[in-house]
Amino acid sequence: MLVVATFAVLQGCLTQAIALPPPTGKYHIGVSKHTIEHYNPRDVLAPNNVSTAFLATIYYPTLQKPAGPPRPYLEPELAAIMETQWNYTSGFLSKFTSNIQRDAPFVKGRVGESEFPTLLFGPGGGGPPVPGNTILISELVSHGYTVVGLDHPFEQLFIRYPNGTGVIGVDIDYGSSQLLEAIYNTRLIDNVVFLDYFPKLTHKLGAPFNTSHFGLFGYSLGGAAALGSVYHDRRVLSGLNLDGTMFGLPALNNTWADAKKPVFLLGNEYHTGEDAIHDVTWETFPSWQTEYFRLFTINGSTHHDFCDDTFWKTIEPTDPSTGPIDGNRQFRIMNAYVKAFFDFTLMGWNSSLLDGPSAEWPEVVFHDKSL
Repeated sequence: MLVVATFAVLQGCLTQAIALPPPTGKYHIGVSKHTIEHYNPRDVLAPNNVSTAFLATIYYPTLQKPAGPPRPYLEPELAAIMETQWNYTSGFLSKFTSNIQRDAPFVKGRVGESEFPTLLFGPGGGGPPVPGNTILISELVSHGYTVVGLDHPFEQLFIRYPNGTGVIGVDIDYGSSQLLEAIYNTRLIDNVVFLDYFPKLTHKLGAPFNTSHFGLFGYSLGGAAALGSVYHDRRVLSGLNLDGTMFGLPALNNTWADAKKPVFLLGNEYHTGEDAIHDVTWETFPSWQTEYFRLFTINGSTHHDFCDDTFWKTIEPTDPSTGPIDGNRQFRIMNAYVKAFFDFTLMGWNSSLLDGPSAEWPEVVFHDKSL
């Protein structure tokens, strides 16, 4: 009876599972997590302002096919916190699963080398952490890119280190521009620390990851930090900001804001760069760019539509911070435009999708000032 009852419970759980949309590329997705040790005595969110490490999650192509049932892709503690804060039913987010494979074998290749530059991803301030952006990351990886997501402790709602230690985030006053800029500066430090350490980690893993050429992207505060890290680092070839208000050099209304490298802004329908009430930095930044630059907005989208939340809402549309655009449509748009940008700026492939309005994606608005 116990065996039968247990089987019935497991069968019920599988019936309720909700699979993330599969990526479209030829590769499957492997993942490994790594603690990056770094002593930071000026971490505004850490106890006594001292942090000693942050978390790097590496998503990479693998030829190994997934075996066994898919697993929940969010830590249970994270799912529970987000359900409360993002207005979802208790237990809802724990139902979502993916076929990402922990520590799957790498695609064969020379250690430290790949034809694809590595992409560094930054999540939104306060969440969701890197795993809550799995749909876009998986799409890029399925086409050959390696994507490394960085989560900083105490800032994110919840992260778990490889040794099993969980860290719950602290309350953040998002109305304080001074605090947000301090968090932004920590992100810039983390990016540099990781880029410096990545060759050593890659050789330790024996992995075919590109350790010399990078593209950076991120959502919200992570997008702001992606652009901020483009400046003055020869390893970074291009940067993309998903709906993030900018800080530091990109926020200046003078020639210092010129990234002098290819950059791309993809935002919600209010992030036009023409309405300074919503975000003055998207108004000033474009006019100073002298290299390849594009600005697109997506009608019907709002801020939470630029992470996996846009898919979650297709099942339970209760988060007021998502817009009316269909979530399946939204993630396909992000997949297409983000991939097109990195394919062009890092691989030199066709960029016609980014050259103007698209008949295939009429809800995506091309802003001519980006030329």
